[in-house]
Amino acid sequence: MACDAATSICYSQYTVPGRGITYGIALPADADATGNYDAIISVTATTATKWAGFCWGGTMVFNPLTLSWPDGKGGATVSARFAFGLGLPQGYDGAEHFPMKGTMSNATHWTQTSLCKGCTQYQGGDGEIATLNSTGVVQFAWAEGTNPVSEPANNASSFSPHQNIGTWQHDLNAARSPKFESWVANNLLGPAATAAPTSATAASTMKTSTVATAKPIVTAAVPASCPNGGTPKFRSNLAAGWKATKVLGGLTSPRSIVFDTLGNMLVVQNGRGVSVHTMSADGCITSTKMLISANYLNHGLALSIDGKTIYASGSTAAYAYPYTASSQSVGARTTVVTGMYYGGSHTSRTLLIGAHAPNLLVVSHGSNANFDYAAGNPKTARAIVKVFDLDKTPNGGHNFVSGGWNAGYGLRNEVGITFDDNNMLWGVENSGDDFRRTVNGQSRDVHQDNPAEKLNYLGDITKPNDNWYGYPTCFAVWKASDFASEGLQIGDHFVVAPNNTFKDANCKTAVVAPSLVFQAHSAPIDSKFDAGSQNLYVTFHGSWNRNPTTGFKLVVVPFKKAADGAYVPVSPLNTQNGYSDVMWNPNVAGCAGNGPVASSGCFRPAGLGFDGSGRMYMTSDTSSDGELWVLGKS
Repeated sequence: MACDAATSICYSQYTVPGRGITYGIALPADADATGNYDAIISVTATTATKWAGFCWGGTMVFNPLTLSWPDGKGGATVSARFAFGLGLPQGYDGAEHFPMKGTMSNATHWTQTSLCKGCTQYQGGDGEIATLNSTGVVQFAWAEGTNPVSEPANNASSFSPHQNIGTWQHDLNAARSPKFESWVANNLLGPAATAAPTSATAASTMKTSTVATAKPIVTAAVPASCPNGGTPKFRSNLAAGWKATKVLGGLTSPRSIVFDTLGNMLVVQNGRGVSVHTMSADGCITSTKMLISANYLNHGLALSIDGKTIYASGSTAAYAYPYTASSQSVGARTTVVTGMYYGGSHTSRTLLIGAHAPNLLVVSHGSNANFDYAAGNPKTARAIVKVFDLDKTPNGGHNFVSGGWNAGYGLRNEVGITFDDNNMLWGVENSGDDFRRTVNGQSRDVHQDNPAEKLNYLGDITKPNDNWYGYPTCFAVWKASDFASEGLQIGDHFVVAPNNTFKDANCKTAVVAPSLVFQAHSAPIDSKFDAGSQNLYVTFHGSWNRNPTTGFKLVVVPFKKAADGAYVPVSPLNTQNGYSDVMWNPNVAGCAGNGPVASSGCFRPAGLGFDGSGRMYMTSDTSSDGELWVLGKS
């Protein structure tokens, strides 16, 4: 152990090779393998490190995070966070950090020292309680940012993505000491009983669910204002003939929206759970009630056609809750689908139920990495959309990998799925990042405007669709001039590194082509058809892998009926003009995607839903003070 001269605290330490960041842990001697215990955490780094992260559970997601950075005032800031996916980690009220002596910053180094309560035991992504084994070896993870945080003295500050990450194996038994209590007593800054915790303040939480009912042709008017709406947090522009009103603020990463049989709105907030909102006749919210409090629920939400069961998902499982709309109450949770991949790049699992097949639950599951090569085999059950018969749910739920049937695979991250009025399934796909095209040994950077995001036709869910949609081998072109020498056009598929075994031409025969493409890095994450499937509305969550940024807007794709009665986009595949903006940020280049995190200075469209009067609602899932909007034609 190494002892600090200023505090006399002795730590079990780890120093990151080549980065000069040192993490120190001290634990009570009586901390056991199963109980919740306190810990002292110390982080020391050079001023080149603008922020340092410590992941108690050894991964970025679903465990407490301790973030530290110099505060610009000769000290250091500590912030308790929790990440539920690839987004800006939210403030975590399950842990408290109490500042201790030894916290400082100067011209060359900074140190943050604090007592943490709640860091060693937490609710994981599977909904179960996890405890760090203080008597054995555990995995920890670190992260480093080399860009300054937005507000150094604010522990709720936003920050840019990490530039460096890693893990190590740590023997916590070596961190235990009988002197722990005296170290705490002698070094806490301020009275121990009343020391103000420095966990980042969490915003209020809300929840959502969905119901598949026919949307009315006549759309009700959008209210001029809503009593609980407040002032919009960000500026926005609207297409001619459109009106938008803020309905509610103070949400935390709100995602999916659905309406129950009595017209109440259900909203799922990533890492918080599901809330229910009573709606007034004019489309405003009159009251809000927390319905399901569960930090492992992150995105997916569906409502049974009879309105009596809510389905919600975390990264590893989908759950059912008996629901009574009249009392806005839920019963005990059961598991309907389990065995989904834990961790990885994409942790949201979209859920959908159609009125034409009320017993079938559609579940979308993304890849576990930018290039998840194993997902080229549908048996891995990643980068796929699957269907499960709820009438045949076994005890403990369907196994996602071995159960159900496919609704298409090779779909990198088909987050936004929806039915048209023919009951056919469509999806919008987030494609890859950081692409370089290698031909004949020559590599060139094409990532700025390629690959395109996709609109995919998946079809009839009542029968298996075992077609391949390309990932992780074939990707769609957005900027054709990047492929001029190969003669590829917008919407054509290309291979990152063509070879004698598989070339661009092979994609044409092996892969289902998209129905339309969107600008690279737009990040579409929800889609909904209006009445008559005349238009498909798509939320663009916004880019991080592009300079300048793009997305951060709501768009509309005009549809028509083909001669065979199928719904198809009005525009052909080989165009960049198949959709238009409805609501957008006035200066998208100023929207800080900052890696896949909540935007800074911009609203960030996420979930969509239509109420019984045909009004369209949209969430903006900034991690704190997320907003809810209602939109319609003026």
